[in-house]
Amino acid sequence: MIDVLQAFPLPSFVVAPNEIITAINSKAEDLLGQTTKGRHYLRSIRSPDVADAIDYVLQNGGDRQTRWLTTISEIDLTYMVFVSGIEEGAALVTLEDTSHVETSRKMRRDFVTNVSHELKTPLTSMLGFLETLQTTAQTDPVAQQRFLEIMTNEAKRMNRLVDDLLSLNRVESEERTKPAESVDLNALLIATKENLSPLNEKTNTQIKLTLPDEPIEIAGHSDQLTQVIVNLIENAIKYGGSDKDIMVNLGPVDYQSTLRCDGVCLSVTDFGPGIERSHIPRLTERFYRIDHHRSREIGGTGLGLSIVKHIINRHRGRLKVTSEIGYGSTFSVFLPKS
Repeated sequence: MIDVLQAFPLPSFVVAPNEIITAINSKAEDLLGQTTKGRHYLRSIRSPDVADAIDYVLQNGGDRQTRWLTTISEIDLTYMVFVSGIEEGAALVTLEDTSHVETSRKMRRDFVTNVSHELKTPLTSMLGFLETLQTTAQTDPVAQQRFLEIMTNEAKRMNRLVDDLLSLNRVESEERTKPAESVDLNALLIATKENLSPLNEKTNTQIKLTLPDEPIEIAGHSDQLTQVIVNLIENAIKYGGSDKDIMVNLGPVDYQSTLRCDGVCLSVTDFGPGIERSHIPRLTERFYRIDHHRSREIGGTGLGLSIVKHIINRHRGRLKVTSEIGYGSTFSVFLPKS
């Protein structure tokens, strides 16, 4: 029996009619412990649902299926447990790790919840103002103008959110396809700086651009890389604060240890308040915001850096964030040459 169990691709063990584990493969030993064989199964899996399934099969034969929720090394795991009756009244127990499925389901639930919340807030606001315009503000031109301006801003906010959702969906669908066109990063950065000049004037900021003498061409998607550059620079302007410079640096083609190949490093540095270290690993999560109120005030949807991450992944690159409280933050994008 042990030879057969060793051939199983999943952790498996046999429970005898006396509820003792009599055979176990190495995968199950790695999961449950090396001393599992010869012990009562409840000493390895303490789960009422699993116990009910095993007890039923030991008494009645047949098959049962249930879930086992456990935590190993502070990581929550979910296993599908298949219990089948075998010869001599024993039960064969097989464990399939479905944690990734549960994680995906949770991500979808959280995504729907977040989108609903992001849309419901401005919709509720607009409905309230519409009701006021139809009643108490019918004869107040000043209030009407103020409410219409607020409603326009809320509608623009929803439009930005929808645009970002569509962009995120498009980028995710293309993520496995590596871009093949040739892109001049120097030209993209120069054009982006020019396009962002109205925002610089509004915030009294200046983009200080440092480029190599020679054109830097890489394999990439021009529009998506422009989206990355615009997002990082706009974030630096918005969150770095007014009246401060933004440093944008593009290095020459060189060996990048982060990529383990030749590539380039594009960095965007602001001199704002900085980001606490605990926030940095979560910056690219959908709808993650350090300061929800401030992000909404300046028009953030919480999806920008998530889009950036997926675009960089499509280009087989890496994103690195460094920050020091009180001194600013640097977002570095590493892209392979080809």
